[in-house]
Formats: sequence, C-alpha cells, structure tokens
Amino acid sequence: MAKSNAERLRAFKERKKEKEKVASLTLDGVFKTPFFETLPPDYDTESQFADSFEFIGLPTPVFNDDLGIEHHTLYSDESAAELFELNRRSLGRAEMMITALAEAAENLAFYVNDYKRNEIKARLAEIEAADLSDPETKRAALKDAARLNKMLEQLDKQVRLTFPQWKVTG
Repeated sequence: MAKSNAERLRAFKERKKEKEKVASLTLDGVFKTPFFETLPPDYDTESQFADSFEFIGLPTPVFNDDLGIEHHTLYSDESAAELFELNRRSLGRAEMMITALAEAAENLAFYVNDYKRNEIKARLAEIEAADLSDPETKRAALKDAARLNKMLEQLDKQVRLTFPQWKVTG
C-alpha cells in the first residue's frame, strides 16, 4: 500500500533526525576539551555576554562544570529526556541556550509588536471618532493619522539578526 504524503514526510524527518544524531555522535572525537574550560576566566562578569544579562536584570549563566542541559533545566527528567539530546555536556548546554534565547527574543518581539499594533489602532480609532469640523484640528488629526499608519507599516516588517554559525555536523 502506498504511503500518504504525511507518512512520507514523517519518515523523511525521522531519517534526517537519525542522520543528525549519528553525525553529532561522531563529533565527540573532535571536541575533546570541555567547552567550559575554554571560556575566559571573567566571561561571567567582565564580558558583553555578562553585560547583556546584567542590563536586563538577569543572572549571567555560569559554565563551571561539564554538565549538560539536563542538569540545569527546570523541566522534569522525563520531559528533558524527550526534548533534549542528553549528555551533550557544557557545549551542548551552550548550544541549547543559543537556540532558547533566540526563540525567547522572537516571542517577546511578537508580544511587543502586538501591543504596539493594538495601541496604534486604538489611537487611529480615536482620531476617526473625533470631531474634525475645525480645519486646524482636522489638519493635526490627519498628520497624526499619517504618522500612526507609518508606524503600522514599520511593524509589518521583519528584522534579521545574524549570528556566527554554531551548529556543525560530521
């Protein structure tokens, strides 16, 4: 019996995931020195990395051992086993943090964008409901409406942030 499109896609993703897993296992022979040992001694206090966390009032993540993400997550052991590739040590933890921080920034940007969009639309609705019989008031309202619509156009755009490549496969 022929496979459905969904079954073929599922099988393809499973093969790809298995290939990536095998490729990542072959990297153990490449990255022998534990990642946490290669960081500058003051990275967690005197670096741009630390400054970014201090600026937003969060504690700087510390890499003082070679334990993986499963030893630091707030998820249950069962959830961690399902979600993470375990035993990736401090390097795997750092890689997971990069992904998680990027996703957190993307989600927060969505919330801020949504908030601003709603507020701008509310101001436009106020302008539409206002009494614009006075020519001076009408001119000022049209100017404000143009400025607010320009803001909405800006919020329609996407921004791209670039990072150095951090993922490698065998």
